[in-house]
Amino acid sequence: MKNVILVLFVLTAVSFADISGDMIEGYLDQTGDDLVYERVDNEFMLLAETQDGSKIPYMYILADPEMEGCLLVALTPGTVPESGAERTAALETIAQLNWSNTWVKFAIDPETGDVSAMYTFSTEDGLGYESFTVMLNLLLGTVDENWDTLAAI
Repeated sequence: MKNVILVLFVLTAVSFADISGDMIEGYLDQTGDDLVYERVDNEFMLLAETQDGSKIPYMYILADPEMEGCLLVALTPGTVPESGAERTAALETIAQLNWSNTWVKFAIDPETGDVSAMYTFSTEDGLGYESFTVMLNLLLGTVDENWDTLAAI
């Protein structure tokens, strides 16, 4: 009985551990050797390697221990025009994508018009590796499923 209580205590402590950059780095390292990323404190930029060896960013991750949250942002091929009928059509497309997607939300950078897909979640009760990878895959899968629509903006 004493050992069971000790095991439960250890599991509870692990599941309620504060999120940190080190935790995210460990999770990213677990996903595979081919994952390339750059880290600055609690911020990560995931990079895709092209055939010529250059690296292109495709996802940004921010772990914020103070806010007890994590932000995932996937870059997309979409860019909203500055004005005109094309801008209106692009904004309507973004609104429709947001309506159609329960978890992932699409946002527009007001300075550049770049469209990104975002997923924010609370880490106040900790963050397990499985949950983290499900969220990564959900975000990237949503972008992939809507790639043609986003590229047409």
